[in-house]
Amino acid sequence: MDFPITALGTFSNSRHYASWRKQKLDGYRTGHINSPVNIADPFRIREDERAAIIEHIRRRNFAVYRLDPEMLHAPQAIISLCRQLGLVSTIGNPESGQNHVSYLHDRTLENENHSRYKPYTSQPLNWHTDGYYYPEQHKVRSFVLHCSQAAQSGGENILIDHEMLYMEMCNQAPDLANSLCLPDTLTIPENVEQGRVVREAFQGPVFSADGGHLYMRFTQRKRHIVWKQNPPVTKAVALLNSMLASPLPWKATVRLERGEGLLCNNIVHCRNAYSDSAKQTSRRLLYRIRFKERLDTQYTQIQS
Repeated sequence: MDFPITALGTFSNSRHYASWRKQKLDGYRTGHINSPVNIADPFRIREDERAAIIEHIRRRNFAVYRLDPEMLHAPQAIISLCRQLGLVSTIGNPESGQNHVSYLHDRTLENENHSRYKPYTSQPLNWHTDGYYYPEQHKVRSFVLHCSQAAQSGGENILIDHEMLYMEMCNQAPDLANSLCLPDTLTIPENVEQGRVVREAFQGPVFSADGGHLYMRFTQRKRHIVWKQNPPVTKAVALLNSMLASPLPWKATVRLERGEGLLCNNIVHCRNAYSDSAKQTSRRLLYRIRFKERLDTQYTQIQS
């Protein structure tokens, strides 16, 4: 079901919104749990496997899958799995490699060039959506995280479906929710590397309608975002942060084990700190790929 708002956050059809809200709430009331979907062959997924993943996405905007780690040919297997789910157009970044795959591990333990980006450390990551710093034409609508090796301890991802978050904001303070839909709500500063501007500054909303779906752009990293200085936006951001810190019933904690992966429509998430093994071959390693497409719950045909 399409998301029933305009770009400015006004409900375009109150009956449509009520129907959409009921559908979303039903995904959390039925006792449905996003248990991992076992995939026998990531190069040729079965229809029942694909249907299970799509059903999890429909209910909660994320799904966890499990491959046999002994049969895994990563990251090629992950790319193939994603293509069969309609995720084709990858989005790179300065740290990604071939096929725009990012290899997430703690670089501070290695004798290599350290990244200035926190995902490449064992430190915790605050709440954010992936690619919040990408402008409109390069929106990250979905991503996959695949675990090649789990950390010795920690490293859990905590997830909240951003549609549920927006719904709760509308329940508590609809005017504040609408203030986060304005086109100048936030500014992402320019990115400068070695004295060269690699991305210009740009403005945007936190919540927006994106092709009939709700899109969220957010980070708690204060150096990486500038909020519009007016009382409604200030109050709205404070409310949003308090909700993220509270024990919302829609929060999910996922600790990926070897061979497991997370697929999602770029919902808001954070990561706990982790401790790694002293052995280099046993240290945490995740593959991450970002996509321009979203995981479409209406997608029915497996692509070869």
